[in-house]
Amino acid sequence: MKATDTWSYTHYRPFHEKAVLRAPYICRIAPFCGGFEFDFSDSAESASYKLFLRKKDSDESITLDLTPFSGRVDGLDDDTDYCFRVERDDGTSSSERIVRTGEVPGIVVNYLHPDDPEYAFSGRYLCSPSLLRLENGDLLASMDLYASGAPQNLTLIYISHDDGATWSHHSEVFPCFWGKMFLCGGKLYMLGCSTEYGDVLIGRSDDNGKTWSKPTVILRGGCHPRQVGWHRAPMPVLIHGGRIMTDVQYGAWSEKVFCDAVLSAPAQSDLLCADNWVCTELFDAHEHISPLPEKIWGGIEGNMVLTPEGNVIDFLRFSDRTALILNYDPANPEKEPELDKVIDFPATASKFNIVFDDVSKKYYAIVSYALDEPLTKRNLLSLICSEDLHEWKLCRHLIDRRDDDPKLVGFQYVDFFIESDDILYLCRTAVNGANTFHNSNFSTFHRIKNFRKEEEK
Repeated sequence: MKATDTWSYTHYRPFHEKAVLRAPYICRIAPFCGGFEFDFSDSAESASYKLFLRKKDSDESITLDLTPFSGRVDGLDDDTDYCFRVERDDGTSSSERIVRTGEVPGIVVNYLHPDDPEYAFSGRYLCSPSLLRLENGDLLASMDLYASGAPQNLTLIYISHDDGATWSHHSEVFPCFWGKMFLCGGKLYMLGCSTEYGDVLIGRSDDNGKTWSKPTVILRGGCHPRQVGWHRAPMPVLIHGGRIMTDVQYGAWSEKVFCDAVLSAPAQSDLLCADNWVCTELFDAHEHISPLPEKIWGGIEGNMVLTPEGNVIDFLRFSDRTALILNYDPANPEKEPELDKVIDFPATASKFNIVFDDVSKKYYAIVSYALDEPLTKRNLLSLICSEDLHEWKLCRHLIDRRDDDPKLVGFQYVDFFIESDDILYLCRTAVNGANTFHNSNFSTFHRIKNFRKEEEK
C-alpha cells in the first residue's frame, strides 16, 4: 500500500475494510413524501445492479432493477423506516442503508438515518454546513459526521450543476471536521480541524473540489474530545486590507474554558505554507467579564466582520440572546483581541454567520430565533439584519416549526451567501425522526428570493 499524498477520497473507509471498498457505495440519500432517491458509485467498469428494499421491521423484501448510478422509489408508506441495499450482478452488495420517508423543508442535499452505521467510524449525524459558489457556476456543499465521543473526522462534499435543484456526491475529505470552504485568489481552499479540538488544517483543490492536496497543519491541537484543543465552525473568512482572517477558539466543553483568537495570513501568500499564518494571543473571557453567564466559558464560533467605521471585529456566539464583540487589529495580527462589549442578540445559543450586503449596506444573519411563547430552541429559523452590528431586527421567519417538539426538531448552523436579490443557504436540519434537535439527520439547501423585500417594520 502506497503512502497517502492527498486529503481526499472518492469513498473513504478504514483501510482494513477491503471488501467494503470493492462493493457498491450508496453515497447520497434523499427522502421525500412517499419515497426516496439515492445515488451510488462502484469501482466495476461495467455491471448491472438490483435494489433490495424492505421495511425496517420486516424480512420481506422487493427487488428492482437499477440503472447506474442512481435510483428512485415511489409509492412507499409515509413516515416509515426502510432498509435498502444495492447488489452488483456478481453478488457483491453495498452496505444496507436506512431511510425514513416523509416531508422535508428545502432540497435535500444528503440524509443520514440516526440508526444507520455507515459512517460510525466518524459519527452518526450530519453537521457543519459549508456552501460555496464556484467560479464556473457550480455549487459545492460540505458537511461532516458527528457523534459525541466519536472520532468526528470525515467530511462529505456534494456538487450541484443546476443551481441547487439537484445534488450529487463529489468527494470526501479525511481527516476533516468543522470544515469551511472558501475562495482566495481564485483558488478553492478547505480550512478545518483534524477532529474535535484537533489540529487546524488547510488544503487546496485545483479541480473544483474533486481532489484535495495533502493538508498543511497550521496549529497543533489536543485531538481528544475530553482535552483542550482548537475549536471552530464553518465560519466566514474575511479578506480585508491584504489579509485573510478567521476566528478560532482554544478550549473544551469538558474543561469549562474557551479562549478566543484570530487566525490570519497575507491574502496573496502561499496559504499552504504554515509559516505564513499567525494566531493572536488568546482572549480568556474569565479575565475580562465578571460574572460570566451560567454555563458559559467564553465566546465561540465568531464572525470576522468589517464595521461601518472600517474596523475589524470578532462577533461571537456567547449565551442565549447575547453576542460577544471583540476588537481585532489586523496591523498587529498576533495581538490579543480586546473586549468591546456584550450586546443583546435575538438568537438562541447556536452558531450563526454574518454577511454584509453591498446593496442595502446592511448586515444579515440567519439565526435560530429566540422567543418565549412558545419557548424556542432551534425550531424557528429566521433572517435578521442590522445597520450597525449592535441593533438587530427581524426581517422574516424562514422555517417555523414552533408547533413541533423543540427537543426533536432543529434548523441550525446555517452557512449562506448573498447572490443578486437572493440568499442561498445550507442548513443542518433535524426533522422526521432525528435523534434530537441537535443531532441532525439532514443537510438541506434553500433559497430566499428577493430577501430585501418584506422586512418586518
